[in-house]
Amino acid sequence: MLKMKKLLISALALAMVFSFAACGSSDDGGDNAGGDANAAGAKTGYAVVSSIADVEDETLTIDSVVAAVLVDADGKIVSLKVDEMQIKPDLGTDDGSVADLRSKLEKKEDYNMKGASPIEKEWYEQIAALEEWAVGKSADEVAAGIGEDGYPTDEDLTAGCTIFLNDIVTAITNAVNNAQDLGASADDTLKLAVTAEKSYQSSDENLQYDAAYAAVTVDAEGKITSCLIDASQAKCALDGGKFKVEAGSYMTKKELKEDYNMKGASPIEKEWYEQAAAYEKWAVGKTVDEITGAVDGDGYPTDEELLAGCTIVISAIAATIEAAMAK
Repeated sequence: MLKMKKLLISALALAMVFSFAACGSSDDGGDNAGGDANAAGAKTGYAVVSSIADVEDETLTIDSVVAAVLVDADGKIVSLKVDEMQIKPDLGTDDGSVADLRSKLEKKEDYNMKGASPIEKEWYEQIAALEEWAVGKSADEVAAGIGEDGYPTDEDLTAGCTIFLNDIVTAITNAVNNAQDLGASADDTLKLAVTAEKSYQSSDENLQYDAAYAAVTVDAEGKITSCLIDASQAKCALDGGKFKVEAGSYMTKKELKEDYNMKGASPIEKEWYEQAAAYEKWAVGKTVDEITGAVDGDGYPTDEELLAGCTIVISAIAATIEAAMAK
């Protein structure tokens, strides 16, 4: 009888040990799973589609569409941001100087398309609908929601967006395809900005507008977790006070790579895209104050770590990142 009692006590003790072990294992597994889910990585991508169109003797249109995405491991969009910079210089007015260089998103109601919209929505409102609709979709699924004429066909999308989307979808597709693991988490906030200015290089023979682009992801502490920057130059040749530029697309500085041809003039013998990559890497972990605080009065970098890989003028880039992070 005594022997049976001892066996029973031993069995109960062993059962309790396994029970506690199982509970501990379950808790640990739950914590780890939650941690992994919360820290799930996401790829960051961006793309720009730029063109010069509607060329007349005294007028033309400079247009740059930019898209930024966060993409999960399956290639599905986690977050999407889209904007467009459209500049319409008129040589008959202030020699082609354009005072309002806000993007379409920044103009909001001032873009003034609501009256012409069949759904009575402004451009920024329709883009917000597109951004929401695209979440959870692949690049192919986004493209499938657009007809051959460039207008939306998906019923869920057309309820909030009926604008021409051809270049926008091209930018989204390229952004998804270009997306890279740069340190962002799916929980981070994606931000995008585009800025523009009339170039100091403008002359009687060339009217030039420069644009800067910045796509960043930001964590809960306001620090950059991934950064992508670019810039472009719209060079519009002039002859006798008239535009002599051909309509068509043009590339960003990153897309030009060696063809931008600044390596020979660089004190560190680096092309623009190489210096941009160094800047992007340096920006990770920085706050907006640290970004704007690393620029001197002439627009050049001051941070020693940054100067090792980037010596170009960065004032426009820093200002564009600041604009993005303020959104």
